Amino acid sequence: MPINHILLYKFKSGIDRIDEHLDHISTFEGNTPGLLSLDCGRNVSGKNQFTHGFVMCFESDYHLSQYNKSEAHAELVSKFRDDMDDKLVIDLEI
Repeated sequence: MPINHILLYKFKSGIDRIDEHLDHISTFEGNTPGLLSLDCGRNVSGKNQFTHGFVMCFESDYHLSQYNKSEAHAELVSKFRDDMDDKLVIDLEI
């Protein structure tokens, strides 16, 4: 069953590397086993504190689990960690 891995981020005020972060995560599409699609962008709703969101659709929970253990994921966490004020992650079976 496919899984949507949804991430909401609040970048710290004054961070000027947001485009660099978005470009980095965009490289995962086509290079991550089991990743069916990836969408990311700026939050335009103004209904919450989060500035950006990402939706990664994986073939299965197994593929998401493998991604979460991967070097690519570890690098992403390392790159993003210092530029975040807050985040929310949810995984939905679809």
